[in-house]
Amino acid sequence: MNFYDVVTRRRTVREFSPAPVAEAIVTRALEAGLKAPSNAHLKYWQFILLRDAERRREAATEYLRARDIKEKTEIEAFLGGFEDETLKKVYRRTLPIQLTMMLEAPEVLVVCYKMKPLSQCRTLFELNPLASVWMCIENIMLAMAAEGLFGCTYTPYDAGGVKKFLGVPEGFEIASVIPFGYPRNVAEDRDNETLAGRLHIDKW
Repeated sequence: MNFYDVVTRRRTVREFSPAPVAEAIVTRALEAGLKAPSNAHLKYWQFILLRDAERRREAATEYLRARDIKEKTEIEAFLGGFEDETLKKVYRRTLPIQLTMMLEAPEVLVVCYKMKPLSQCRTLFELNPLASVWMCIENIMLAMAAEGLFGCTYTPYDAGGVKKFLGVPEGFEIASVIPFGYPRNVAEDRDNETLAGRLHIDKW
């Protein structure tokens, strides 16, 4: 596909068809991730595919603590600390399927990266490993979109338990857990983003 078509096509999807994803497609997407730029050319990135159903269920429920919140009162209580209405709208749509998307996706990818503890970082420069792993993730998501695949980047609030459960070595962190596959329904259109109001020349 044309690059700009792929960028336009890329979506966040949380509800998946049960259709399996061919191994060759998964490989191509991960290899696209490895072509992303990285801090000092240090591509300290590792990938875990959660394919065993029971291990995935345990990782999602016991360690990621993902759960489906369906009661409206509980959802609104969760949203009480948020001010941004756009963010609230997203959570109202996604909280009811946080766990379901993990369990029903044909594939779940865990993206790991090496970085010193956040508490030891004193400058933005020291966050370069985190920035570069997200360039890797975006390459993967764009490659998936080119193949007709979509997913959701889920960042753990506390990854300590799931790191231990998955055997992630000391010094590595989990950037994102990504359930992905073919969408159950036609992917929603994104809001039309415009450059006007965001671009500044010479000064803000």
